[in-house]
Parts: sequence; C-alpha cells; structure tokens
Amino acid sequence: MAGEKFLGVLGGVGPLATVYFTQLLVNMTDAQEDQGHISCLIFNHAAIPDRTDYIIDPSKPNPLPVMMEDAKLLEKFGADMIVIPCNTAHYFYEQIQGSVSIPIVNIIEETVHFAAQQVPGLTKLGILATKGTLQAGSYQKACAKFGIDCAIPCPADEGALMDIIYHQVKAGRNVDFDAFLRIADAMRGSGCEALVLGCTELSIIRSDFSLRRADIIDSMEVLARVSIERCGKKIREI
Repeated sequence: MAGEKFLGVLGGVGPLATVYFTQLLVNMTDAQEDQGHISCLIFNHAAIPDRTDYIIDPSKPNPLPVMMEDAKLLEKFGADMIVIPCNTAHYFYEQIQGSVSIPIVNIIEETVHFAAQQVPGLTKLGILATKGTLQAGSYQKACAKFGIDCAIPCPADEGALMDIIYHQVKAGRNVDFDAFLRIADAMRGSGCEALVLGCTELSIIRSDFSLRRADIIDSMEVLARVSIERCGKKIREI
C-alpha cells in the first residue's frame, strides 16, 4: 500500500522478548482485518553478544558492531523506523542511531515520558532492570530530563532480579514470582510511586502472571504503543 510505514524490529535481544513484542503489536492494534495491522521487518538475531556482559566487562564480545549492521540491514530492506525491544541495548542507542538515516525509537525515554503522564505528580520512579541497564544509568539520565527522582534495587535484590531475568525467563524455566513481588514491594516501601519494568523479560512475567497494576509501567507495552501510533494505526487498550 502506498505510504504504508514499515517497522523494523532489531530483535533477538532476547528472542522470547522479541516474539512477545510482536504479539503485543498485534494485540494492541485496533484492526478489523489483516490490512489494519502494522507491516514489520523482524530480525530475531539471537547471536548478538550479551549486552549486560559487555557493559560490566568491556573485554567481553561487543554487541554494538552487530547491532549497527542489523540496523543498516533493516533500513536497506525498507524499514521506515526501527525499534529495539531490549532496554539494556539502549546503552548503545546513540551509536546505532548514528549508523542509519531512519529514526530509532528510544524505549527508555518513551517509557519515562509515559510514566510521567500515567502517574500525575510522579516524583520517584523505581527501576527494575538488568545490572547492565542499572550500571549504565540509562533510566537515571532519562528521569533527570523529566525532573523525576530515580531509585534502583538494593544490591541483594539486584542480584535476585538478575537471577529471575537470566536464569529463569531467558532460560525458559519457572519464574519465582514471589521473589519478584518481594523486590517490587521493597521498591514501593522506599517511596517509589511507580515502578518500571525496564527489562523486556520482566514484561513477559507481567503477561504470564496477569500482573495489572496502575503503578507498574511496562516498557514493552510503551514501545508497542509508540510503534503503533507512529505507524499511523490506532491503539486497542488491552
């Protein structure tokens, strides 16, 4: 169709999160027929080196060159814009954006912006994310732009959250949902008025356990919402 916008998905980071993001695009688009949905170019490139590993230890394989080449490939095949359904990968956002001439949606900035709109008077936002995202300060920087204080889990809870993300969700094993809820409650107890699921694997937990709370902002749903709107489609609330 003339003028149709194509969305490029730089995925595989991780593979399950990419599949879930695609499902959200379908479920959240207010379409009455096939043609009402977004056309996507999805590259579920599972071989991309681990983002957190490199951020913590730069001697590990660098994912940036691979992601830059993937972005160029999506642009070459006709994508009008790119999304990366991985918060940690946005440590490399500026370099990847600089490698292509089409826009890349920034999941972190869009999520903080959405949180500020969703929670009137928001002053303190808790971030649940990988060690790489937390250490990079990606959400801390975005929150500062909106004048919002940012809190992260204590070291013990950060370790427990990494175990949930890497050794449970990514590994395809059962999730210790009680441990996740305990970490979330601890963040609320520290004064956080809202929490961000700042790792797309945590978005999968929200879906699997039907975790629907007004004070939980899902970065994956925010990315799907922005993608749908920028491709000229209408949102279906789920």
